[in-house]
Amino acid sequence: MSSFTRRYSSNRPCFERLLVVATVLMPVGLSSAQDRQPLVPAALQLHESAQAAIDAPWATDQERSALRLFHGVWDQRDLLSPQARAAVALNAWDFADPALQDESVAAELRAEARLHQGELRQAIALLDGVNSNRAARILAEAYESLGDHKSAEAAVDAPVKRLLRQTTDDPAELTEGVRALVVRARLQGQPGRDYQTMMTLLGRAHQQLDRLYWPAKLAEARLLLDKDAEKEAIEALHETLALNPRCADAWFTLGQVALSRFDFDSVDLVVHRLDKLNPTHPLAQLLLAEARLVQDDPDGAMELLKPMIHRLPKLRPAQALIAAAEALRYDDDALRAAIKRYEDLSPGSAVPYYVVGRHLSLNRQYEASAEMLEEAIRRQPAWPAPQIELGLMELQSGRDANALDALQAVVALDPFNKRAANSYFLLEELAGYSRVESEHFIIRFKPGIDQVMVDMMLDPLERIHEQVSARFGHEPDRKTIIELMPDHERFSVRITGMPWIHTIAACTGPVIAVEVPREGPPSQHQGPFDWVRVIGHEYTHTITLSQTQNRIPHWLTEAAAVSMERAPRDYETSRLLANAYRNDELFDLQDIKWAFVRPRRPSDRALAYAQGHWMVQYMNQRYGDSALVRLLGLYFEGVREREAMPRALGVEREQFFREFLDWAGAQITQWGLAPQPPLQELKDQLRMADPELAAALIASKQARLDAIAQVMVQRVGQPAKARSRPFTADRWPDLIRPPVEIGDETLCDWLVQYPDHPDLLELRLRRRIKEVGPRDESLIPLLKQYALARPVDLFPHKRLTDIYLHSDRPQAAVAHLQEIDRREEKTPVYAVNLARLYRQSGALEKALEKATRALQINPYDPDNRELAAAIAVEADRLEAARQHILALTLIEPDQPRHRQRLEAIDRLIAQRSN
Repeated sequence: MSSFTRRYSSNRPCFERLLVVATVLMPVGLSSAQDRQPLVPAALQLHESAQAAIDAPWATDQERSALRLFHGVWDQRDLLSPQARAAVALNAWDFADPALQDESVAAELRAEARLHQGELRQAIALLDGVNSNRAARILAEAYESLGDHKSAEAAVDAPVKRLLRQTTDDPAELTEGVRALVVRARLQGQPGRDYQTMMTLLGRAHQQLDRLYWPAKLAEARLLLDKDAEKEAIEALHETLALNPRCADAWFTLGQVALSRFDFDSVDLVVHRLDKLNPTHPLAQLLLAEARLVQDDPDGAMELLKPMIHRLPKLRPAQALIAAAEALRYDDDALRAAIKRYEDLSPGSAVPYYVVGRHLSLNRQYEASAEMLEEAIRRQPAWPAPQIELGLMELQSGRDANALDALQAVVALDPFNKRAANSYFLLEELAGYSRVESEHFIIRFKPGIDQVMVDMMLDPLERIHEQVSARFGHEPDRKTIIELMPDHERFSVRITGMPWIHTIAACTGPVIAVEVPREGPPSQHQGPFDWVRVIGHEYTHTITLSQTQNRIPHWLTEAAAVSMERAPRDYETSRLLANAYRNDELFDLQDIKWAFVRPRRPSDRALAYAQGHWMVQYMNQRYGDSALVRLLGLYFEGVREREAMPRALGVEREQFFREFLDWAGAQITQWGLAPQPPLQELKDQLRMADPELAAALIASKQARLDAIAQVMVQRVGQPAKARSRPFTADRWPDLIRPPVEIGDETLCDWLVQYPDHPDLLELRLRRRIKEVGPRDESLIPLLKQYALARPVDLFPHKRLTDIYLHSDRPQAAVAHLQEIDRREEKTPVYAVNLARLYRQSGALEKALEKATRALQINPYDPDNRELAAAIAVEADRLEAARQHILALTLIEPDQPRHRQRLEAIDRLIAQRSN
């Protein structure tokens, strides 16, 4: 019979019948349902098996009350005893609750509360003479945190021996015994030794002994997370919460998973759940504080941590996060003071050094991070966590030998940790990669077909360096490593744990990892892309991160990187910016940084990229190219953003933004995206001329105004944070405009009044295309007129290209193909067409340039390789021709003609050299 039964049942036979019912109704796992859930379930109901046990007709009132308490569905009628109230207070971390001081409450429960709040010696004193696995585990954790590892090992020695030698049918004792075994494994430096044993024991607890015993599932989830088996851990957490929807530890652990994924929306959902248990739940505050640190907001984190430390001065996780916040403020004196405060509580602890080192790594402060993590390892050499973090950090910083040493040690220490093992195996594979170098770059790639891409990379890379370093007046102090990943799986492992990752490439500072631009299944390849443009973006990160000691604000490093892609803004991005401007939805300089990592709408991240670039364009035009360089210099010195911009530009951030908005409005007009009067206004004139349509429009406007007024009234009673949200984030009915037809005669009249109105020109153009077909040459003047009125739209250029290519003057398509190709990132088709047209006109150098551009988007296309080789031969560029023919021998190794052509071109080159 379980300890739960002993604690809560006065009628053993009836309670055991409840367990039989639970075993029948409870499935072996909840995974089939849980797999369909998001990371943080929006709503949770108690699992039907637990509810059936509570509702069993033979259960006594006392048994039902005990079950409601255990499964987190208690109400006030279940909180009559001090023991019950103490259990609820412990879950809520409400340490001021009198029940947690009541001596009639079990000593283990009261000691657990002291352990949570950091009163470790009080916890130890309370357990004097208490003999249970839970007491032993609490003692071990308390002694471990105090730095007394000898006493910690002694505390768990006897229960662990019993656990491994004797069989128990009590799931509570079994689960606590496993938790004690986890502590011993950590202390003795053998975290992987008993892993399978622990998983087997926990499985027995929640599958054989009591399928409703959720603490075993929670312990299993934590053990899985310790091995970075995230998917399985999430499943176990969902199962835990299905059996106890109020379990604070499970919610907090799920929040930690969300943080590791940089999923801040899910963090907010977890915090909301914890707030329901306690409006000032310390676990919620810890999650929020760490989320702010991950988002490079140490000041915001301190706003949360200081009040918490005032209430709970010995709460060590909060003290460790304060140290991390001081590190991210670049305040060395404050950092040392924060670590000393922690060490005053726990002498010799490795924890603050690990926490600080991890957050410095996330902020790419690699040297400082290594110093902290190495100190954590020195203090606790048997703890895998800092060694894993050090290995991954060294991998991101490009110091592979250091990374290999660290990860090799971790894999030996804990072979079950997936993240460490995956990274270690990748590092071993990288050691066998081929390597080529230029003056400023090292390219590493898997031997084989990817050689065809590498052979084209060095010259463009050096041109990228020349452009970017000249723009920012800075060069890195070492060669930049380009790691060419052969597929998406290896790319994902390479950048695991990095925030703000690009889909196909990522920069960690001195290392740029990039997938090969290949066709293939989505699980293996993301398709062709312009790698020169992508590397130009990522190398700008390398430059600006080096130039600022990795202290540049995230929005600005992305804005600078987009500005160096050297391509015009595409039409969709222009429309996104124009719509945001018209709707007053552009981000100010405070909000834009959150849009990258905490977007509220699906379009926020894309808008942040585009707007950041737009603001840098304005900065360059208004304050000169040197302004951005001055700003980066201040970030190097550790000056925070609010102070840096006034010093670099001579204006406060608010004034900069106001003046930017004025400039942005003029830009949109130049793009043809702010026609006057707006087309909708012209349509409304037609509606108001029709009594029926006018009545419908007026009613819709009134309904929208009423909805806005209702939102404003509701906000009066809301917290300041909610009241400060912009109205654009709220939901109210869209203004419903009844459809109205614009007749041809009306359109003609409007065009007489507004002959350059881009919306009207487009409307006339599209109607004409329907009348005469897409390739009729009568469209040419209309297309050209629309192209002048709205220069950001490629539609007229695509139509003109199609018309000219199917006419007797295909060379007229060149100018329009150029406009399209300058913006193209994913397909080589336009570059190929240009190469063919230049070849036909005898402009062979231009033809070869465009054929090369096509291969920069897809280096593995055999047809385009054939075209490039033929043009190179005609241009008498035999070495270039040889490069493409050699590539064909790798792309199509079963085609003997490529080898024959290679031999022929080699003979020609030999003849030339003689």
